[in-house]
Amino acid sequence: MPFRTEEKEIVCAVCGESSVQTVVAEFDPDTSTPDLDMRPNGEHRSYLKYWVSECPHCGYCNASIDIPVRFTREYLESERYNTVGGSGLAEKFMKMSLVCEKNKVYEEAVKACLFAAWYYDDEKDKEKAAECRRAALRIYDLHRAEFAANPDMILLAAELMRRSGDFERVIREYKGRLLPSMLLIALENFEVALAEKKDSACHRADEAPRVAKK
Repeated sequence: MPFRTEEKEIVCAVCGESSVQTVVAEFDPDTSTPDLDMRPNGEHRSYLKYWVSECPHCGYCNASIDIPVRFTREYLESERYNTVGGSGLAEKFMKMSLVCEKNKVYEEAVKACLFAAWYYDDEKDKEKAAECRRAALRIYDLHRAEFAANPDMILLAAELMRRSGDFERVIREYKGRLLPSMLLIALENFEVALAEKKDSACHRADEAPRVAKK
């Protein structure tokens, strides 16, 4: 098994109530080559459901419900929070994204949407997965200045665009753009080449020319 879980009693940072949560206590590193959006292999995705916790008392969703927040419980009772959309695990990740954005942790907000997309990828629901990626892009666009010095997130945005079908934007924003390493440039060029073919499918990083295979 690539991971081990354990039960922990955790006090919610929003409502102050405690609940037993299942958390990942140990995990083996994933040494396989990831997808272009850093999605791990199926064995390691099997514990995706433990990447988000939900307080059963107030509905607070985050990587752990003891993470402090910048808002009050009223936000969790708002229409926006309770109509975020999605189903099951994806809904929890989308709520986590709202929480992270409210907490001004914008990279984690983007990634939470991406994790929801991975859930729908495995469910073979391409449209729902694309919707989650578009939600991640909206956060990226709203807070673009926060990502200006993060080339990994800039490259991830290209993947979000391509996988959600916005091929023209990938070509417009990334063709000829210089990122700060040969690896990132190789992956960027691969994203552009796929966009030019109108290819929105999942691809592994080692499919890109000049990227070494493991």
